[in-house]
Amino acid sequence: MNIFNNTTKKAALILVGPLGCYAAYQILFIGRYLDIEKYPLLTSTYLNGAAIIDIACALVVAFLGYQVCRRAGLLDDFRPSREGLSTLALTLIATGTLGLLALNIYSSLGTLSLRYVVENYPLYSYKATDGAAWMVLAMYSALFLQLMDMYFGGVTKKNGTFLLLGLLIVSFSGGRGILVLFALMFIVLLMFQRVAFWKFLMASLLAIAAMGASFIIVTGLRAPDAPPEVVTPVAKPTGHSPKAKAKAAQAPPVLAEVAPTESFEDLNYNAAFISEDVLRVIESHKVEPKAYALEDAMTLFVPRQLMPGKPVSTAETREIYPHVAKRGTNITFPLKANILMHLGEWAFYADWIVVAVVQILMILGVARRTRAPGIVGFTMLFCGLGFMLVARGGIFNARLLVIMSCVLVAYAGYRTLLTIQRGLNFSRQPRPPTQQAY
Repeated sequence: MNIFNNTTKKAALILVGPLGCYAAYQILFIGRYLDIEKYPLLTSTYLNGAAIIDIACALVVAFLGYQVCRRAGLLDDFRPSREGLSTLALTLIATGTLGLLALNIYSSLGTLSLRYVVENYPLYSYKATDGAAWMVLAMYSALFLQLMDMYFGGVTKKNGTFLLLGLLIVSFSGGRGILVLFALMFIVLLMFQRVAFWKFLMASLLAIAAMGASFIIVTGLRAPDAPPEVVTPVAKPTGHSPKAKAKAAQAPPVLAEVAPTESFEDLNYNAAFISEDVLRVIESHKVEPKAYALEDAMTLFVPRQLMPGKPVSTAETREIYPHVAKRGTNITFPLKANILMHLGEWAFYADWIVVAVVQILMILGVARRTRAPGIVGFTMLFCGLGFMLVARGGIFNARLLVIMSCVLVAYAGYRTLLTIQRGLNFSRQPRPPTQQAY
C-alpha cells in the first residue's frame, strides 16, 4: 500500500500549513508559558473558554481546508513548465549571495576576521540591517529566485543542493524565521511532485537538519555573554553553632527575577508576556487601537541616509514598550496581539479568519502549480507557507511589504536569467550551412 499518495499529501498540506503552524506556535510560544501569577489576564481568558473556542475554530479551518483540497483534485501531478536554471546560473547566485554576506559583515563591523565576527556577533546582528538592509533583502531575493526555479521547473538534486547552500550562507545574517520558511517551501515543492518517499524523506531530513543546526548556532551566537545575575539568599540563623552557619552558607543561589523585555529567553521564545501586556492596555483603554502598520509603512522604503531619524523599532513597540524602543530594539507582536492593537478587543478571535484565508491560498497555490504555474500561484503558495511570519509578527505588519517586494525583484531576476540562458544556448547551437547563390 502506497501511503505517500495524493490523499496523504493533502492531509500533510493542512498539518504543515497555516493551521498546523499556528497551532504549534500557540502551544510552544504562548500556551506553555501561561501562569495565573505571571500573566493573570491572559491565563484567565484562556481558562474561561477562549481555549475551547480556539480549538473549535481550528476544527472549522481544518474542515474548510479539507473541502478545498477535495475540490482541487490531484495536487501532485506536476509537470515542469519551464527549463531549469543552469549550473552556471546557480553558481553565480551562490557566489553573489556569499559576496553580499561578506559585504554586509564588512559594512557592519569593518572587518572580515572570523574570530572577531563570532565574538561580536550580537553587535553584527543588530547592525546588519541598520543602513545595509538592502544587502540582506538582496540575499532573500536570491533565495526566492531559486525557489521560483523549483516552482516552475521542479526540484532536482542540483537546484536543491544550491538552495540548501544558500540557506546556510544567508542564515549567518540572522532572520531565522524567514529562513525556516524557505526550507519549508522547499519541502512542500518537493512533496507535490512525483517523488519516491525515501528520496523525499532524505531531502526533508537534510533540510531540517541544516536549518535546525543553523538556528541553534545563530541563536547561541546572538545570546549575551553576561551570565544571569544570581542572588544568594541569606538565611536567618537558627543558632550560632558552626553547623548552623555552615548550613546557611551552603544555601543554593537563586536566579534574580528578570523582566521579559530584558530576558534573552523571553524575547526569543515567550510571546505570552506580549499578549498579556496588550490585553491589559486595550481592556483598560490606556492604548487606543489604530493603524500602527500604516505609520511604519510611511517610512518603510525611505533610506536611512535620507532620514537619519528613521525609527528602528515598530510603532507597536514604541507604543507598548517605549523603553525597549529607546535602545533600538524591536519586539514582534504575535498575530492575536497584533490584531488587538489594530482593531480592538472585539477582534480577539479574528486571527482564525486570517488562518483560514491563508490556508486556502496555500492550497490554491499548489493546485495552480499543477495546472497553470505562474507568479500568482507562487505568491499564493508563499502566502500560505509564510504564515509563520504572520503568526509571529502579525498580519498588520509593514515589513510584509518588504518581503513581497523581494518576491517581485526575484521574479524579474528569474525571467532575466532565463532569457540570458536561452540566448546563450541558442548562440551555441550549430547553424545550418548557408547556400551560395550562383
